[in-house]
Amino acid sequence: MNAIDAVGMIAEILSWIGLGIGLPLLAVVLLVKVHDGAWSPQEVVIVEDAGGSARARWFAAGDFRERPLRADEHIHRQGRDEVDAFVSERHPDLMRFEPRRPLLHAFQVLGVTLAGVGAAAVVVSIVLLFVG
Repeated sequence: MNAIDAVGMIAEILSWIGLGIGLPLLAVVLLVKVHDGAWSPQEVVIVEDAGGSARARWFAAGDFRERPLRADEHIHRQGRDEVDAFVSERHPDLMRFEPRRPLLHAFQVLGVTLAGVGAAAVVVSIVLLFVG
């Protein structure tokens, strides 16, 4: 086995792994983004209840919406009464402080990286067919 055969074998393995994992990840990301729909920026008011718990209130789809803040969402408040958030246009009762889901973004980055490595490995494999 010479060096060209070894590089070709490694490129073949990388293409199967990269495209085999990257493309399904990108398909999942696409399906979730299509299902979620668009999220529009919205001004959200934070109100303290009598019990000391904070609630978020916003106006969307012609009505006022409200929900309690989760424990991990208090960091976005930073002592302010008005904060920027994102409200689902499809489901106006849903509100979040990040413009996109962090886990979904991680899947997207991983999928693009793996698919890119897989596509580059396919190109290397094709070039090595003509060299060897």
